[in-house]
Amino acid sequence: MAVKDRLVHTKRISPQEIRELDVYYDKGGMNYFNYTTKPKGIFFSSTVYEHEEGLTWKTLKVGLGESKPGVGYICVVPLTNYRPTALREVRERVEAHAEAIHALCDVGDAAALEQLKAILTGAVVPATAEVGA
Repeated sequence: MAVKDRLVHTKRISPQEIRELDVYYDKGGMNYFNYTTKPKGIFFSSTVYEHEEGLTWKTLKVGLGESKPGVGYICVVPLTNYRPTALREVRERVEAHAEAIHALCDVGDAAALEQLKAILTGAVVPATAEVGA
């Protein structure tokens, strides 16, 4: 799967920043930055880039200044073997609830993270009025 196939939704969160929501399959393995092992499965990630309107390039915002809430990844479906239906289901949930997910990423606290996980796993369908409440 190409990187562009990972991208599900993009939203401008400030005049200089955009947030991208991605869904992808990862084979897992060693993280050489902190020596943890990433499991094999279907992942959701939220990434913030610096991107001026009208420009063609964007810059990843990692380790600069204060950490942005709602940036990182979640293993939504741990797998032993790749299942394209699992990938498609998570992708469809993110597409259907992209605005609610962006709102939860803006909040970035523990309660918002639990709501985000519930949306991603299909355990709950968000009501837009309740997001971040």
